[in-house]
Amino acid sequence: MPCLKQAGSLPVRGKRFCKEMSSCSEAKFYLNKCGVRRLDRDGDGIPCESIC
Repeated sequence: MPCLKQAGSLPVRGKRFCKEMSSCSEAKFYLNKCGVRRLDRDGDGIPCESIC
């Protein structure tokens, strides 16, 4: 799962929303490695709480 070309704080192409994640580990990757902060709405470090 590579983080694709960055534009600002979000990947230009790639997953940006929890509904696009297929697993908790994928959501953690996009939050921690790609910097997609919108996945952690409450700022507690756990992305996509409906699947994690």
